Amino acid sequence: MNAETEIRSLFDRYLTAWNARDVERVAGCYCEPSLCILPGAVVPVEDKAALIALLGSIFAALENDNFSHTEIGKLEVCPRGGSIATADATGVRRLRKDGTEIEVIDAHYVLRRSENGWQFATAATLPHHWSDDGDE
Repeated sequence: MNAETEIRSLFDRYLTAWNARDVERVAGCYCEPSLCILPGAVVPVEDKAALIALLGSIFAALENDNFSHTEIGKLEVCPRGGSIATADATGVRRLRKDGTEIEVIDAHYVLRRSENGWQFATAATLPHHWSDDGDE
């Protein structure tokens, strides 16, 4: 299996775990340590326990907004040679149980391949169409 196929498989597992609210499996998709860049905060994540705590707070906020599931609009994967890759998930829709949108975001990932396979080293949440602002 080539790097792009392996990374797309990681995203499939990640989205399935995210939508199941399985924080253990979501956390397993990340390196230790990792970095999460969220609107208004840069969060260094030391280990799996810290990531599980962060995910718990994210899911609690989503649940308060009647969260149902997340869908990824488009996924672009760019292996960068060896054990590094980047990926952009654009048009990521977080939906309520009634089908209305909570938000639409884009996300940028830096991935690293280790003995555990491909994992996210950095995840950055961005406003949808962020590059349309001329910040490319």
